[in-house]
Amino acid sequence: MSTNLYQAHKQWANRPADERFPDLESLYNFTNSKRSKSKEQLRYLRDAKIGHTLDGALILNGNSEPAYFTNWGFGQLCTMIGAPASYLRTLSPDITKNCIQYGLSKSNQLSKILLRENDNNGQNNNLVSAFTSPSYGRIWDADVIERLMDAVEGSSWHTPEAKSNNNSENSGLYASDRDVFAFMINNENPVEVGNAKLGRGFFCWNSETGASTFGLTTFLYNYVCGNHIVWGAEQVQELKIIHKSQALDRFRTYAIPALNRFVENRSLSDKIKYIAVWAMNRKIGETKEQVLEWFKNKPFTRTEVSKAWDTGIAEGEDVTNVWGMVQGLTAYARDMPYADKMVNLERRAGKLLDSVQ
Repeated sequence: MSTNLYQAHKQWANRPADERFPDLESLYNFTNSKRSKSKEQLRYLRDAKIGHTLDGALILNGNSEPAYFTNWGFGQLCTMIGAPASYLRTLSPDITKNCIQYGLSKSNQLSKILLRENDNNGQNNNLVSAFTSPSYGRIWDADVIERLMDAVEGSSWHTPEAKSNNNSENSGLYASDRDVFAFMINNENPVEVGNAKLGRGFFCWNSETGASTFGLTTFLYNYVCGNHIVWGAEQVQELKIIHKSQALDRFRTYAIPALNRFVENRSLSDKIKYIAVWAMNRKIGETKEQVLEWFKNKPFTRTEVSKAWDTGIAEGEDVTNVWGMVQGLTAYARDMPYADKMVNLERRAGKLLDSVQ
């Protein structure tokens, strides 16, 4: 069953300009710089000391090589000691420091702390980027992007075109102090099914700070719009690796080969071909009224079916069969102003193909 994918759209919609990158090389340089400035420490939380600067910024270990908290690192520490981070951020530095220090003094937890050197306006200081469990298996963002560069080198894989957003022309490749996300497609030698041309695409993401798992989602798709919604995705496959002690080994053993196989594969499965051929050969009516009658006992309104018929014809589809009407319904859904109605119609349209599987 075809579906729409919204992961890349959420990245496109929410990432600020300084988290958007024009190409894989610049993304790798950013993530590799983070890695080169990072170090890990295993420490008992009860031994940590909290201080604050004159301007109210919290620091780890008082006046001895102070490390400033990132927002993410502060939230993780609060979670570990059972303190409400959002509330503590509203308090004065002295009260916040005392509350956290009390929580630390009662803790017997051992934590893997990620520290980074930070060059802020020419002034070097340290950042506390993450507090994780001792068994946390860190997969560096730079390792992920490096393997991704190796996989697509010399090929036609690229980021999809997109509308400018958040004061940036860059879309599809993102990174911050806590995560990384890449969206790439390949339209070379698409598989033609009716009027649809199915390309290949994937999402790849990771966090070296515990913000998310490592993940790889591969798919075939019909269309990617300017806000990076993936329309008509087929054969969606997802691989996730939780950051446990063997995470790096699993990344090398499972994720890299899976990415390489998908990048190099140019074929469409027999199952997808069979479904498409069946749907194109399944006639449902020669006129709009006959098609409306066929949809009478199905979960679609007359308006939806009528609009799908007109939209499908405008896009060159044969709307007298199931495949053409599915394409017409999804095309009509793309123009809906409200995301919930759009998703609902697209899912109902996709279910018309379920009976073939």
